[in-house]
Amino acid sequence: MNLLRGARFFLTVHEEGRFGRAAARLGITQPPLSQGLKRFEESLGMTLLRRGSGGVSLTPAGASLLPLVRALLVAEDELRSAAAGLAAARSGVRVGVVPDVPVRVAAGLAGPDVAEPDAEVHLHTASSTAIVEEVERHRLDVGVIEHPTVVGDLVGGDVILYPTWLLVSGDGSADGPLRRLVTRPVAVTSRHDAPAARDLLADTLLQHGVNHGTLTVADDRAALALVAAGRACALTADPGAGAPGVARVALGVDPLPLRLRVVHRPDDEVAGVAAARVERHLRSAAPR
Repeated sequence: MNLLRGARFFLTVHEEGRFGRAAARLGITQPPLSQGLKRFEESLGMTLLRRGSGGVSLTPAGASLLPLVRALLVAEDELRSAAAGLAAARSGVRVGVVPDVPVRVAAGLAGPDVAEPDAEVHLHTASSTAIVEEVERHRLDVGVIEHPTVVGDLVGGDVILYPTWLLVSGDGSADGPLRRLVTRPVAVTSRHDAPAARDLLADTLLQHGVNHGTLTVADDRAALALVAAGRACALTADPGAGAPGVARVALGVDPLPLRLRVVHRPDDEVAGVAAARVERHLRSAAPR
């Protein structure tokens, strides 16, 4: 009998109150959950949960062992986190970067200024919400995300601003206020990628008299294709982004800068050092 698996089955059924909900939370079907819990109880020689029409309830034995089961599973999580940290130390620094970071800036994160001597920097591209989750789960050490984004218990650095360009179809001769420049929907990735940042963008556009809305695209390539086709505008902080038939209009840092923030776990000193180096690199690479 896998003691940890059985303990997790017991705790999940207790917390959910019903086998069906517990099975859905664990990502399994109900029969193996029932069988696994039964084997766990048999291995301990006692019944931990009572089954009834209204759900499940703790037996006196189950109530007595519940704190120990919780402690066992917390210890398992701590062991896995410690092992992940040691593995990361051996393999280098894992940095998650949103795709909006300019290519040259992102590539510079893999240089010697970020990692310890003889250590590698492994770059992973993902959305802000995914990066926060991966840092929390010890799958990434440092994250470069859009601001604002909810970071939970992570430590977040200061906001770093990068100037942007508006990509439009045409010759780029347009000038004037934002409401004249943005004549089509602005192509952006899904709101799920960074809800607060997307909402801030939409609010800022409305504040400047732009009422064409936004258009959701899969990535920057799709956005650029829509701009080239004359169906959308797009924002970029990458000075090299462009395509035939696409013009670039400089916007500077006001009113639509790319806002970046570096995050890491508060209990990870190695990641904290790496995060400080990542932040210094982003600041030094930002156009002035």
